[in-house]
Amino acid sequence: MRSRILVADDSESDRSAAREALKSAGHEVFEAVDGQQALEVFARERPDLVLLDVVMPRLTGLETCRIIKAKTQNSYLPIIMVSTRNSVNARVEGLRSGADDYLGKPYDPDELCARVEALLRARRALGAEPSERWRGSLDPGVARMGDPQDTFRRRVEEEFDRAERYSDPLACLRIELDRFVEISALDEGGARNLMEQVRGVIESSIRKIDLLHPTDPQGYVLALPNTHFPGALAVAERIWRGVHRLPLPVATGSGPASVSIGVSFFPNKDTHSLQDLEDLVEAALNRARGEGGGQICLYQHQGYLYTPED
Repeated sequence: MRSRILVADDSESDRSAAREALKSAGHEVFEAVDGQQALEVFARERPDLVLLDVVMPRLTGLETCRIIKAKTQNSYLPIIMVSTRNSVNARVEGLRSGADDYLGKPYDPDELCARVEALLRARRALGAEPSERWRGSLDPGVARMGDPQDTFRRRVEEEFDRAERYSDPLACLRIELDRFVEISALDEGGARNLMEQVRGVIESSIRKIDLLHPTDPQGYVLALPNTHFPGALAVAERIWRGVHRLPLPVATGSGPASVSIGVSFFPNKDTHSLQDLEDLVEAALNRARGEGGGQICLYQHQGYLYTPED
């Protein structure tokens, strides 16, 4: 799919090499020779992806990255940093500035295009508003746009690989509405409406870069990139409190709705793979449900179970 890419590099030869590789892959390329010009081209052309050299005159790539990310905080614009500095510290510095990937120079044109395509797939997957991306997902029999299950799985795999490569944190949440079967039996329409409201609570509690997918008619899974233990806990509590303010359908009696939430993390001494992350969040959710529901179970080095104060 043809995309618009901004290449900012003060080296004419490096800029030319990137331009030729990206144009050969079918993309439209815009160029800038320094950070200030990159911001001007960005404002004018609104590219789908930005390739930034770290060391540039007037405004460095790191500074440019921070400014662009601040301007696009309500959407997802991928940025790849490139530099002759390819040490671990240099890569970490680039990623902490907000970059989504980092390539050391000289880089292989095929690798550049492969990384660009991976980030553009992520942008396309996140391009629609969540309410549109997952419309109809509460009914497993309804066809879903672009096979979101595969898209979600691919994105989570990419985020785990990135977290593992750069020792970045990654959190995973499983959320399920308590008493769903009972509520559905008494008021099927009310159950569906309640789950729509639960989805709204979740979407209002997370960032654009966070990944959301329904696991079944009564629950969701979340992947939170670059999120440490405290940040994941804050998200879980926001969701818990938001759902607790929702009323149950009239047919099921009075009182607030509630959810059980399991949380797992990477890095963690028990998390060596994406499968471990998924297994631990499932175990945490099962414990939260098994203790009567309405609780959060955090799996760090052991399971921590608690009920937030409303």
